[in-house]
Amino acid sequence: TAGGRCRGARVPQMHSTSFGVSDKLQSELQRACGGAAVGGLQIHIRNETFELGETLPTVSVPALLKAAITPLLDERAPCYLLLSLQSEWALASWVPDAAGVRDKMLYSSGREALRKAFASLGSLSYEAHWAGKGEADVEALFAAPTEEKATLALMTGTERMALEDAKATAVEAASGKVSSASLAFPLTAAAATALTAFESGGRDLLLLHVDGETIGLLDSPSLPPLASGAPLSSVLPSAEPCYALLRHSSEGAPLLFLYSCPEGAAVRAKMLHASCKGAVLASLSGRGLEVSKSLEGEPSDLTHELLSSELSAPVSGAAGGAEAPAVTPSLI
Repeated sequence: TAGGRCRGARVPQMHSTSFGVSDKLQSELQRACGGAAVGGLQIHIRNETFELGETLPTVSVPALLKAAITPLLDERAPCYLLLSLQSEWALASWVPDAAGVRDKMLYSSGREALRKAFASLGSLSYEAHWAGKGEADVEALFAAPTEEKATLALMTGTERMALEDAKATAVEAASGKVSSASLAFPLTAAAATALTAFESGGRDLLLLHVDGETIGLLDSPSLPPLASGAPLSSVLPSAEPCYALLRHSSEGAPLLFLYSCPEGAAVRAKMLHASCKGAVLASLSGRGLEVSKSLEGEPSDLTHELLSSELSAPVSGAAGGAEAPAVTPSLI
C-alpha cells in the first residue's frame, strides 16, 4: 500500500543514527537526476551504507517498469527501488513479510535517510511500501500522490513549520553542521525534568511523544522491563507512535533510541513523529546524550531478545573486517 506503513527493522552490527552513500550510488544518482536514460535504481543497505544494486533502463509505461522490477523482488531480502516514469520519481520500499525482524528495522529506519539523500538531487512525487509481490503495483504507485502531501494539507501552519524545522535540523545533524540543537516543538516541563533525571542516571527508561505542539512525557517505569523478561511493548503505547530512550544501568552500556510506530496509528501522528525524530536525536546529542544505536518498528517487533542483544552488544563499526566501500558521508 502507498504511504506510511510502519514496519520493523534490522540493525547489522550497530545501527548508527546516520547512513553513508557509496560513491558508485552517488554517481548513478547524479547521472539519473541529470537526465540520463535511467528507469530506476535498486538500492541495498550494507554496513550502514546505501549501495547500488541493479540499474534499470528507461521505459514509457508502468507495465514495462513492473516487468523490470519483478525479478529484483526477493521474498526474503529487502531493498529500495527508486523508479522513474515520464520524468517523475517514486520511492518503493520492498520489505517482504518473510524478511528477518532486524532487516525490517534497518530498512524502515533508513527510508527517511534515503529520501534526504535523493532530495539533494531531485524530487520524489510518489512513495509506497511493499511487503508482498501482490502489492508491487507500479501503475497504482504513480497514480496517487504521496500520503505525506495529503496529510500536510490537513496540518496547522505551526505543525508544518515544525516539520520543516525538524527536517532541516536532522539534515544538519547528519552532516555535522548543527548550529543549534533546539526543537521546533519544545519539551514540556515534565519531559524536561524526566530527561534531566535520565541524564543524571536517575532513570534508565524514558518515553516521549509529540503532544500537540510540544514533546511530552508518557507514563512509564523508570527501568526497562527487560530484567523481568517482559517485552518492551508492555510499556509502549499500542495505538500511537512514541520515542523511547533506554539503557542498562551498567557502566559503558550503549544508549538505545527507539521509534515505536504502530501500524494502526493515525497518519498525522506517524508523519509528525517520523519527521521530528532527527531533531529529537540532535537535541539529545546537544545535551551530551550520545545515542549509539537507533531502532524503528512496531511495538511487537521490539522483542526482549532483540533489545537485550542490542543493549549488551559492544558499540563497534562494520562487521567482518572486509574492506569498506567508498562512502560519501555528508549527504545524510
